[in-house]
Amino acid sequence: MASNSPAKQERGGGVAHHDHEAVVVNGVSSDDEPSVEWGWHGHYPRLARFAGFLVAAILLIMLWGNHVGAQEDIWLVVLAIGFFALSLGSIIRARTSWRR
Repeated sequence: MASNSPAKQERGGGVAHHDHEAVVVNGVSSDDEPSVEWGWHGHYPRLARFAGFLVAAILLIMLWGNHVGAQEDIWLVVLAIGFFALSLGSIIRARTSWRR
């Protein structure tokens, strides 16, 4: 049985009510992404690309350390190449974007 606590009664008994109208900002509805309603709806592609290159560089710097085996080196290089490729691919996609 469902309890009728005061908190539940205040919220409408657990039934979802959608009495608000959707706010649309730059073609994005607040029904799809509620954060667009209060202004935090943005992407930072340049920062993300920079972070990818930075992480790749940090991984390569980690090659100089006190480890003896080569397995760690392989993982560091493969992951650094992956981050570098993702960042470079993002730059290429942005320059040749069909959505412009």
